[in-house]
Amino acid sequence: MKTLQRKVLGAVSLHHACNDASVVALPAIFPLLYTQKVLIKRYSDIGTLMLVGLLVAVLSQFVIGHKVKGRHYRYFLALDTLVVGISLLLMTLSRNYLMLFLFFIGVRLGTSIYHPVGISWISKTFTGKSIDRAMGFQSAFGDIGVLAAFATTGFLTESFGWKAPLFLWGSVNIVVLATGLSISRGTADPPAVREESAGVSWKETIRGVRHFIPLLILGGMAWGITLGYAPSLLNHKLGISMKNTGIILGAWMAAGALASLSYGRVSEKLGRPRTIMIAYAVTIVTAFTLGFSGIIALTVAAFILYGMSMFIIYPAILSFIGSSVEAKNRTATFSTVANFQIIGNSVFSFIAGLLSDAFGIHTPFLMLGSATCLITLYMAYILSKGKIRYGPVPAAARPKDIVTG
Repeated sequence: MKTLQRKVLGAVSLHHACNDASVVALPAIFPLLYTQKVLIKRYSDIGTLMLVGLLVAVLSQFVIGHKVKGRHYRYFLALDTLVVGISLLLMTLSRNYLMLFLFFIGVRLGTSIYHPVGISWISKTFTGKSIDRAMGFQSAFGDIGVLAAFATTGFLTESFGWKAPLFLWGSVNIVVLATGLSISRGTADPPAVREESAGVSWKETIRGVRHFIPLLILGGMAWGITLGYAPSLLNHKLGISMKNTGIILGAWMAAGALASLSYGRVSEKLGRPRTIMIAYAVTIVTAFTLGFSGIIALTVAAFILYGMSMFIIYPAILSFIGSSVEAKNRTATFSTVANFQIIGNSVFSFIAGLLSDAFGIHTPFLMLGSATCLITLYMAYILSKGKIRYGPVPAAARPKDIVTG
């Protein structure tokens, strides 16, 4: 791998780990805040936080997708960690739900930078088979970040209170700000910047991702439900301690990280279509298991398999899209991709909160299993009809500024 590619992949992966860990830090302490009636009074309070925060991120990413083109990405990733770090540190000062809400908005504003910028930078730097490996690698680092957040949050919360994990990850963001800038030094690519400075065509952008919209919404839904309600499912339904809840969710993320790292090789052997269809089938089975099971051992096993399937699906979709994105629409495309995921996340996280209040904390996972059944049928249909391209990108169609590896 060339030096430029190593620097880009290293910097983006580090920011992804920190970004996803920061997003997890607050939801991981939701069970304690709810149980003790500290800041969180109802499950629907969680849903409201997720809904409004993510809708703010949608608007932010729309602006980012339009404005960031033609500017160097490393400084925007640094801005991401700065805003998130300050917001998490300020969150420890929350005295009521409104303060918590406002600082959470700050976190979402910061984290909205990563996906349109970081994923775009990866797709600009890699192509062909190397894009599968790069997408899997950066995705795995996001999983590692979430794993670290879950693993540390339960212990810190039980030992030092709910503010401790927020303070930790706020501080980590400040450190990553400097580290990311150091790693990415010298990655400027003027020819690429000039080409991407061409006017964005939102019509072409939407047309390019239209067949993936249901898949993206489901991906956001799965992430939102798991992040917002899995800790409470384990703690409230099964009576598992906060510390052990963190360990179980850490195992979920460890499985996801390994799956993401293996995605490139698996995709090469099975092909992207077969890989993603198998992952969807596993997601269906495990989501229903999480919803119905009252057995701890079975639930843990389901979480691990669910992590593997969920984090095979994410890089697969990004690879499908990234293989055929035009240079001028690249940042706008991944902003749009992230926004559809956020719509699925926010809307269904809110619905999941209402369902949990009405029918129990297990119902969001039954909803997820049912939705995945429908999306699997849809994916089978668009693949059979040739609606999406999944082979190598023809040389003539490749953006000129992509560095091959």
